[in-house]
Amino acid sequence: MPRQRMTPGEWGKITVTQTSPGQFTAYAYVRDEDGHRRKVRRTGSSEEAARRNLLRHLKERTAPLADAAVTDRMTLDELFLVWLATKTKLKPQSRNVYEQAWNRHGRKQLGALRIRELPTSRAETHLGKIAARSESNAKTFRVVLLGMFALAVRYDVLTVNPIRETSRTGGKQSGARALTPEEFAKVREAVRAYRDRKKGFGPRPGRQLPEFIDVLVSTGCRPNEVLSLRWSDVDLLADPPTMTTTGTMIDHGAVKGEPLHRQDERKGDAPDHTVILPKLAVEALTSLFGDAAGPDSPVFTNRDGGWMSLANLRRSLRAALPEELKWVTPRSFRPTVATVVRNDLGPAEAQAQLSHAKLATTERHYLERRTVGPDARRALDQFTKGK
Repeated sequence: MPRQRMTPGEWGKITVTQTSPGQFTAYAYVRDEDGHRRKVRRTGSSEEAARRNLLRHLKERTAPLADAAVTDRMTLDELFLVWLATKTKLKPQSRNVYEQAWNRHGRKQLGALRIRELPTSRAETHLGKIAARSESNAKTFRVVLLGMFALAVRYDVLTVNPIRETSRTGGKQSGARALTPEEFAKVREAVRAYRDRKKGFGPRPGRQLPEFIDVLVSTGCRPNEVLSLRWSDVDLLADPPTMTTTGTMIDHGAVKGEPLHRQDERKGDAPDHTVILPKLAVEALTSLFGDAAGPDSPVFTNRDGGWMSLANLRRSLRAALPEELKWVTPRSFRPTVATVVRNDLGPAEAQAQLSHAKLATTERHYLERRTVGPDARRALDQFTKGK
């Protein structure tokens, strides 16, 4: 009667032989998932130890793939490089962020481990230490680890992603804070006083800060997208007047070795986004138009007429604001606009104003949480009366 053929993943009889004094080798034949039959060996200081080592290896083992870019012998440092190489559509600044995260939090701490040597518990502990210093750094590093181990799963080195069950950081419900009308009035007053202050020789910091703030609070656009505006993106004579964001600014150092420059795509390759300009933005942009050098020249310029860095405006805003308003940054105006539009027109219109693909993004990160319920007396009174 012919011997029954093993199914893929099964192994045959384990045989143990003594190969030298105090050294034993256990071996068995395995039929891998690719259908091939292979001999697998493990050694030990005793017959039982060799058998135990072989059994442990057989339970964890995956079939070797001739063309696999990822194997179970690969270290995490090697896995990171392979994973990053697969991210062909990644923007240079995002690539730089991931490289910095790995170099700072992974290379020395985890890089020498093999793929199967980082269980969920160890990853959780390591991410917790990072989060104790910076939640945003821990969030970025978790994204890197998730991607790396997802690649290992795709190559059948692991059956599950051990990072998926680690704790998320920064995942709380919206902590967005919107300015009140009174706070915004104080911000406008402060930035104008800062711009108009008496100063000695040299360029005056914050020269275009008031107009920048007025455009931010009138549109809800991202600060770097506002700074990437060209005059060809603005139509002040249209009815209604409009502004279209078509790119974003990449600041000094965001891409290794590159200076401040304009990227011709918006964040995440989002489509161009047009907003209707209210009166305040029209007045601000009109005041800047006299300095326009041409249709492709920047709307907001440095002293040489080139692109303006957000870092400079952020520094000027911080210097201009009184202590009670130091929490306000250029990014604060985006949730402010979202909250104002939501309160008047509803969350769907706030999503459209901010150009989010998903309403959940607007609600989770940009809308100030309501702490007062609606006036539902009529509906509730009707219910309690049986109507």
